[in-house]
Amino acid sequence: MKILINIVACIAFIGQFFSFVFNALNQKKPECAVESVYDNFIFVAFLCSLITVGIFVVQYNFDFKLLKTKVTNSFFLVITVLGIYIHVMQLIVLNDFLLTSCVLLLFDYYIMRKILSNLFPSSDLNVE
Repeated sequence: MKILINIVACIAFIGQFFSFVFNALNQKKPECAVESVYDNFIFVAFLCSLITVGIFVVQYNFDFKLLKTKVTNSFFLVITVLGIYIHVMQLIVLNDFLLTSCVLLLFDYYIMRKILSNLFPSSDLNVE
């Protein structure tokens, strides 16, 4: 099953890479400072959406002690939230790469679940 999910992750990465390249090439020259900041934000968020695939593959396939530290999980949390912004924007606003965005949202859900369980471990939920 891991091989199939890794293949799907690779295909989603390729699809999102094309979206990233198209967005980077289609940016207009900003007319004011706010548009420039927004364009930079979108560029960084698209880059984070690519990085989330790598984070998913690492978290899904490996169980390193480094992945359970709060600093690493906080860093991954910021990257994943920016990636989620792009994936939702592609679904709702742009109507581009719908299947890729849906798959990446599932990956984001898995990442967020792992991050939040590492950041906030609660033994109260595991009552037998």
